[in-house]
Amino acid sequence: MSKTVVIGLDGSNWPLINRISDERDLPNISKLKKNSIHGVSRSILPPVTCPNWKCYSSGKNPGKLGVYWWERIDTENQSMYLPDSTDFESPEIWDYLNEENQSAGVINLPMTYPPREINRFMIAGGPRSREKNYTKPDNLQADIESRFNYRVHPENVLTSSEDAGEEVEMVHDLLRTRLRTAHTLLEEEDVDFLHVTLFHLNVLQHYFYDGEPTKHAYEVIDEELEPFIEGDYNLVLMSDHGCMEIDTVFYINSWLEERGYLSTKSSLSSRLHDVGLTQERVASVVRKLNLEQYIRPLIPRSIIERFPTDEGVVREEKLSMVDWENTKAIGSGQGLVYVNADSEKEREQILSDLEADLKATTGLNDDSIARTIHRRENLYNGPHVHKAPDLIFDQRPGVHTSEAMGTEEVMSEPTDWRGENVPEGMVLFYGDDVEAGNLDEIRITDIAPTILHWMGHEIPTDMDGEPVLEVFRSGSDPAERAVETRPPLGDATQQDELGEDVEDRLADIGYLE
Repeated sequence: MSKTVVIGLDGSNWPLINRISDERDLPNISKLKKNSIHGVSRSILPPVTCPNWKCYSSGKNPGKLGVYWWERIDTENQSMYLPDSTDFESPEIWDYLNEENQSAGVINLPMTYPPREINRFMIAGGPRSREKNYTKPDNLQADIESRFNYRVHPENVLTSSEDAGEEVEMVHDLLRTRLRTAHTLLEEEDVDFLHVTLFHLNVLQHYFYDGEPTKHAYEVIDEELEPFIEGDYNLVLMSDHGCMEIDTVFYINSWLEERGYLSTKSSLSSRLHDVGLTQERVASVVRKLNLEQYIRPLIPRSIIERFPTDEGVVREEKLSMVDWENTKAIGSGQGLVYVNADSEKEREQILSDLEADLKATTGLNDDSIARTIHRRENLYNGPHVHKAPDLIFDQRPGVHTSEAMGTEEVMSEPTDWRGENVPEGMVLFYGDDVEAGNLDEIRITDIAPTILHWMGHEIPTDMDGEPVLEVFRSGSDPAERAVETRPPLGDATQQDELGEDVEDRLADIGYLE
């Protein structure tokens, strides 16, 4: 049986790929598209790396996983929590393959730090990962660092659209190294299944959208795809979500405060923001003086995060601005709102008011801010729905919802980020069993069960997704073989702690702005 390879293009979608293909020579992507079945893979709301890569690997919605975004606000305890790999309470596709005595390798899947033991290897992925203890088995780290100069993160972190030089080149090198490492380990370790994610592709798209750094990234990826196409592999290209150019920045917490849902008070961070002393401005001065490599290691993140960003006060610092006794709701980024209520009746009233107000809100171009608005109980299912934000809205393509507090603006033109996530991602299936052509839209949770069926395995009954049989050529084994189900495995997580250096990565690239 052919090996199966999944290559994850974080944040990619067909409109962006097609536009770049019109300008640049991408022969391998063009060949794959011509000889594959391909279409849109719709991500779970919110359309964000965390949790959607785990929605793919588990085949489940976040209500069964327990994680919804990079942060979780606990209004009852007035606190914030940043999840890691141990918070996802579900087995993944490689666990089922391992149980059937098939080996697997996982490279750079976001939210896999700390890594865990599987039958062959796991290399944990960013942004929430450290540069130490990121592989299982442990000795694999020294091997890939010595042979490939492998790094989890670029040495100089891309933190701004002004970073168009060395920082961008390091991201391009990182993408190249990921794919070369993946192909070498695929053959040397002789794994039956391999997954590799190119997370930093979407970092480029966030800061430059379809600009030159992004275009060249696709050229690098296209070149490195060749050995995967020429090999006798079943190949899946996929993304966790798509990306579109931003026209409006929507400051959800300023909007909530303007309408009386949120009450804030002054804090040290808000006063620093008022006088223009922000992380970006300090970093810009440090970069101009070529002091970044010397200063960054000396200043603890706990000090840096006391400073606001250009957009305002974020992360735990924003909670210090909340007047909880007079607050009904607080927002996270990318379409999430938490309700602060003393009773279910009060919660229902707040939600009804929020829904009505959001429906009536428009952006700078007079289009709606939200395409759809959902209550958590209507969007998710599973034992962890109670951990979800109370209200989730699908940002209109072109809208970036900022979590920042301390700014009087409710709307602005884009600042640093140029591209924002959308639910419409991409998927492509390539191999001898595949029927070439266009594929109707599928869900991201359909990909894992489709792969399991392709590889001859039963589908766990607790997966939300289903095998997409339209992928397969008439007369092929997966097209003719009946879909069979099996009981699910137990929880596959393990316990560890998330350190400050891990949290840094989210702030560095703008996820916790």
